Amino acid sequence: MTEQNNNPGASPWVAIETADGSWTLAHREHSEWYHSADGAVSEAQSLYIDSSGILNRLQAASPVRVLDVGLGLGYNALATVAAWQRCGGAGKLEILSLENDADLFAYLRSGKAPWQKGWPAAWLAMAESLELAQDGIWQAWQRGADGGELLWRVALGDAKAPSSFAALANMGPYDFVWQDPFSPAKNPSMWGFDWFSALVGSVKRDGVLMTYSVARPVREALSDAGWRVEKIPTTTRKKNWLRAFRLARAGDPT
Repeated sequence: MTEQNNNPGASPWVAIETADGSWTLAHREHSEWYHSADGAVSEAQSLYIDSSGILNRLQAASPVRVLDVGLGLGYNALATVAAWQRCGGAGKLEILSLENDADLFAYLRSGKAPWQKGWPAAWLAMAESLELAQDGIWQAWQRGADGGELLWRVALGDAKAPSSFAALANMGPYDFVWQDPFSPAKNPSMWGFDWFSALVGSVKRDGVLMTYSVARPVREALSDAGWRVEKIPTTTRKKNWLRAFRLARAGDPT
């Protein structure tokens, strides 16, 4: 692995080249990585795109809404955009990304972050096109090759704050959730019963949640909050990922 020292600010994060040639950030002291050492792009593609069922929806030009919990370095959101483009861009895709780190987000928008080394020009252009639409909400828009429409919004701030919840509710209900905030150990409030219960109200019946964590407390919190969970095989050295389906509940439309 190659290490690069020009990480954001004077933070303890350092840029690391992963096995597929894409770059991520790693914390020098806490052994926290934004992505698997097996590959940042590969992980985003395999877990969130190939394993979720979203490709079938995009290929059918069906409207799709995605809640991206933890924008981070942008890989999951941009892998979703790329999948829509590869499928012809015929349908409407809406993505809402939640992010709490303003400095990290500013670096992402600059197109000059150390982890953006080697990024496709289309990814850089998309990140750089994000503009402030209203207080705390950034957005980028794109017309698809076959007449579809892409709207990517980023809600900057605490995901549990009223402004972020308002943005979350306004764009829902969601077909897919990419659950990728920091680990349960480092960010427990985003992995517990209260958070997964809040998501239920903004996700369609049979909506799909994908996450890298298969920790027992995460599985139990999801189940208690109204999700059916299953472990799925991975394409990395990690044995399993998690896929969860939002169960029907009283009051759902038929």
